[in-house]
Amino acid sequence: MRRLLISTVCVSVVLSASAFAGPSAKFAATYDDSGTFKVGSVIWIDDATSYATDCDENAGVTMATIKVPQDKELLVGLSAEVLLVTDTSIKGKEGGTARSLAYAAGFVALEACPVDGGACQLAAPGSVTLADRFQIMDATLGGVLESCTDEDGDGAVSVPDECEFSDEEIGLVLDTLSSHHFNFVLPDMDQGEYNIKALFSTAACYEVSGFDGSASASTFAAAFIGKYMLTVQQVRATKNGIINVEIAEQ
Repeated sequence: MRRLLISTVCVSVVLSASAFAGPSAKFAATYDDSGTFKVGSVIWIDDATSYATDCDENAGVTMATIKVPQDKELLVGLSAEVLLVTDTSIKGKEGGTARSLAYAAGFVALEACPVDGGACQLAAPGSVTLADRFQIMDATLGGVLESCTDEDGDGAVSVPDECEFSDEEIGLVLDTLSSHHFNFVLPDMDQGEYNIKALFSTAACYEVSGFDGSASASTFAAAFIGKYMLTVQQVRATKNGIINVEIAEQ
């Protein structure tokens, strides 16, 4: 982990895991380029034959520190790699049906917390979804015909009663690693020194359902946060420069 602080009078690189601050800092940044995944969620189920659902969620924090004069704004940029993996498969025979669902996602929210204590302020626009994915597979499977025998000797073969089938199976796996960026604003900050916290979280969920006949479903989901960069700038917004509006249809 490397942390970087640029003050108004000098530039320095701090190679430590500790928080940092400067008496008149205008810009701060913290980042991780190790290539390892810090926050992750993984969940799976194999060969289920009845309804089941579950989720795994995890969270982690990275932090930069900056000193703010009275009534200034902070512009925070957050970039992060997000890895999503989803795998759904169904196997069955004799017209068996099932549904397999996998969900994976990565989120982030930003807070400014006074170093000397006090309530944290949530940065606008609140929690942001960096990436998410729903993967759903529905299947009706007839199976693989192995052999048939006229067991009752009536000169005709009854399918499927006098035939043997082995399971037919289909599956779909998606694995995506991408980088995402979002800007946050902390308006009208009181004077003081703040820890800027990036609250990363991940979620992985599965659901298997819709069973009918001879069928089973398996699913796997995973979400991870990789390399990230958090930049903090002390700025001054123009009058009415920060507004909250909805996009209206014309």
